[in-house]
Amino acid sequence: MSLMDLMQAHLRNVKPYVPGKPIEELRREKNIEGEIIKLASNENPYEPIEEIRQAIVDELSQVNRYPNSGCFHLCNELASHHGVKPAQIFVGNGSNEILDLLVRAFVNPGEEIVYPWPSFIVYPIVTQLAGVAAVEVPLRDYRLDMPALRAAVTKKTKIVFVCNPNNPTGTYVSSQEVRQFLDGLPDNVLVAFDEAYYEYVTADDYPDSIALLRERPNVIVTRTFSKIHSLSGLRIGYSVSHEDLVTCLHKVRQPFNVNSLAQAASIAALRYMDRVAPRVKENRDELHYVREELEKLGFTVPPSQTNFLLAMPPQGCGAVVEQLMERGIIVRGMKPFGYGEESFRVTIGTPYENRKFVEALRELI
Repeated sequence: MSLMDLMQAHLRNVKPYVPGKPIEELRREKNIEGEIIKLASNENPYEPIEEIRQAIVDELSQVNRYPNSGCFHLCNELASHHGVKPAQIFVGNGSNEILDLLVRAFVNPGEEIVYPWPSFIVYPIVTQLAGVAAVEVPLRDYRLDMPALRAAVTKKTKIVFVCNPNNPTGTYVSSQEVRQFLDGLPDNVLVAFDEAYYEYVTADDYPDSIALLRERPNVIVTRTFSKIHSLSGLRIGYSVSHEDLVTCLHKVRQPFNVNSLAQAASIAALRYMDRVAPRVKENRDELHYVREELEKLGFTVPPSQTNFLLAMPPQGCGAVVEQLMERGIIVRGMKPFGYGEESFRVTIGTPYENRKFVEALRELI
């Protein structure tokens, strides 16, 4: 008998999350001694601002103590920032932990979770972990098909995940599309707006999802400090929702789920939000540059409201992803998301990194 036979039946076929290849792993695999540029995981290419780094250093003297289990001070800062009550804020070990807790708290056997696909790869994972049915709704023209998503809701539906902007396509749905989706939706269906890339959005008609909470208690909005604030390594995200939903999440979270360094860093990030504006502008400028260069090379590249681009290769394109890695440039292959073998997602890096990427790609195409 295998130990796998002892595992719960519904967990045996779960496919563990596969992250973008780490720099040191590629260095070992390819025996690369020189520069390696990682553009695979939608990370901010810059380190945290000085005030955040100092907040982390100041907190180090307290790491012998357990962190504040309810993130009291950070919840107050977030509530003030968003104009809501502290009781409406929940902080998690990354926003993906909150998505997992949401499923644990609310989805019963026999119920379903509806989400777009391709989208954030955590959605099928948390669904499988709960042993419930997934209803995957295909994208249309690389965008969430909100009418189809709405049509997929049945009496069995408990949660609908809406990734906006969507990962891995970078596209978004508008305020009007969201309101049409919510119109007439039963109150017992929870809608999770996953907005990890919110700070990068420049579209005028992007929905104010937090404002929806005033009239729709079944809405929850998740965001993260991983992206624009450069805190991916500390794992911290948060949600804004009805107070009762927050209470439910606290019932199923682990004690001390958010470490003290992450809490201190996030408070500093909120207090110095104005410092990220230049990085947002640079990202937007560089995103336009990279997209134009990809299109010149024959790639299909959907317009993006994030810090990354989806690149669909021209016909007859060779093993681009592997050859880029041979040159020390890591992008994220999109086969796990259901796209073609040589499609990839590329994170917008520094101007230097982006030009090295484009230069390498020109040599290959």
